[in-house]
Amino acid sequence: MTDHGRYVLGNAVVFDGTTVLQNAAIRVSEGKIESVLSADTLTRHEDESFYSLGGRLVLPGLLNAHHHLYSSLAPGIAPKGPTPAFTDILRQLWWPLDAAHTRETIYYSALAGLVAGIKHGVTTVFDHHASMSLVEGSLDEVARAFEQAGVKGTLCFEISERAGVEEASRHLGENLRFWDKHRHDSDLRGMLGLHANLTLSNKTLEAVAKRRPDQMPIHVHVGEAPEDLEAARTAGFAGPLARLDHFGLVDRSSLIIHAIHLAEEDYSVIENRTPLLVTNPESNANNGVGHLDTRRITRYLLGTDGMSSDVVAALRFHYLELKARGESCAHLTDCVLSGCRSAEERMFERHAGIVPGASADIAVLDYVPLLPVTRENILEHLVFGAKSGRAYMTIAAGQILFRDGKLTFVDEDELRSRLKNAASTLYERFYG
Repeated sequence: MTDHGRYVLGNAVVFDGTTVLQNAAIRVSEGKIESVLSADTLTRHEDESFYSLGGRLVLPGLLNAHHHLYSSLAPGIAPKGPTPAFTDILRQLWWPLDAAHTRETIYYSALAGLVAGIKHGVTTVFDHHASMSLVEGSLDEVARAFEQAGVKGTLCFEISERAGVEEASRHLGENLRFWDKHRHDSDLRGMLGLHANLTLSNKTLEAVAKRRPDQMPIHVHVGEAPEDLEAARTAGFAGPLARLDHFGLVDRSSLIIHAIHLAEEDYSVIENRTPLLVTNPESNANNGVGHLDTRRITRYLLGTDGMSSDVVAALRFHYLELKARGESCAHLTDCVLSGCRSAEERMFERHAGIVPGASADIAVLDYVPLLPVTRENILEHLVFGAKSGRAYMTIAAGQILFRDGKLTFVDEDELRSRLKNAASTLYERFYG
């Protein structure tokens, strides 16, 4: 890693989530943002490096609010059988995939996804992990990849009864162990991962509610497909979110993923508990499960759900699908930028964004705007100008992780060789 001390990013167009500074400079010192000022007023110091960004667009480090890093080595692996329904996709692809993981492939899959994110300006990832053949200690392997890459995140293990109630208890134990180990960490936190209503009985939810510490938020798929809504109704509840709320599991720090197939009572829970909602538009389209009702829900975050690690590309896809449905896109700037800042502050209990005193988490996109950037047109610059989050420079906690096409913390040729070996192992175990 480079530049642990003081340096300046100059000749930048900075959008901090609320305001734009056209000709800006950002001074970074000891991992934090010391000041954000006009380049015209910048006084250079002898003890600091200077990086000219050539007029590129600078954003707060991007957040991927829902990822499955265990899927990063999966491109090229096809389902084992037909997938006419959502549950078939789980049984024919994702469940066999996570069961094929070893300790080594968990680490390299996580690292592959994080590296891909770093190349697209992502400095924080909320991950949802599963590896049913290796439960205890699996989150430590994911954490090792985060520490190697130098990015922030929250980790959890997906509690599911697909292998029985006793196995679900082991999943809960891994969540609790990791959360307790990292409860005071500044950059890596644990959450309580739940798969979905359709793989969790009332008995397991009662056990989760009883053992969950009050301060430990959940990360759960809710209403991703009609089957999840039906499972909640079969269990005696109006809807999937109402069921979780009955067990006291929903609060303002909960990560509620998808929220497509909901009952009216579920919308009341959203209004009363104000959890963090995350939509994954590319994944929803790929699985054919529908989409978030953005006429009723306008405050939410973006995730990739394991489809990619490029949040800006996911934003572009979401923008275009909203346009195709004749719906407004006006709220998307807040969802991707201002909303992410608020979510990170909830999770890590500290200031976020490009503001003095915040951790220097910065995404310099490889995009030079030809027209002035304003709060009113930043979305169009991202969707039609940048088009993806391809980064020129990515900085996390002041450390330059990626610059001008090169990673600074790992030999990429050597890493690629190790990733290919890990992917081959996963492939063989999946079809073996």
